[in-house]
Amino acid sequence: MQKKWLYSTAILLILFLILFIAVAFNLGHFFRQFSSPAELARYLRSFGLLTVFISILLLIIQTLFTPVPLFILVAANGFIFGVLGGIIISLSGSVLGATIAFLAARFLGRNFLSRFLKPEYLDKVHSFSCKDGPKVVFFARLIPVLPSSIVSYLAGLSNMRFTPYFLATTLGKLPEIVVYSLLGHGFGHLDNLPAQLFLAILITLIAYFFYRWHKKTGI
Repeated sequence: MQKKWLYSTAILLILFLILFIAVAFNLGHFFRQFSSPAELARYLRSFGLLTVFISILLLIIQTLFTPVPLFILVAANGFIFGVLGGIIISLSGSVLGATIAFLAARFLGRNFLSRFLKPEYLDKVHSFSCKDGPKVVFFARLIPVLPSSIVSYLAGLSNMRFTPYFLATTLGKLPEIVVYSLLGHGFGHLDNLPAQLFLAILITLIAYFFYRWHKKTGI
């Protein structure tokens, strides 16, 4: 029974890897046809009332597979929906994608790896993830060049609880999304760009100190 379950899980992981490569390749090819967020924004607007849904779906796929930089999608949302609307839509799609990746790794990958890793190694990973995991996730989200999908999958493979992961992910992604939304909106409102950049820096600092306060107080 255990061998059958192991083989089934291995097949699912292999199929997911194939899907990962296929989607990453095709989505990367799709986005290369747009030379700027403004061009992508015009394309998304062509969907009319479905624009919000399509944008969130693309963000989920981007977060799961990371074939293209987050910037072009979030900036396009800022261009289309304005700063606040762009932030809400982009953050929702990005966090939802990170949640799906976390849960997929938690329920598919962790039990599979436990069959091959020694218990003492797993205990060390679990101990680290419970104590410092949310902090690592938060700061990893602040690094734009670090693929979001890798952070999400590794967190799901650990013993980190979902609520701290969700909070660290949301706060960690917020500054980047705010900056990109402001820049995207600024493409059509360049006269307000200095004020928008100042606001982005301010929100980044607020998110950082809020996270420090949360870790210290536990609230």
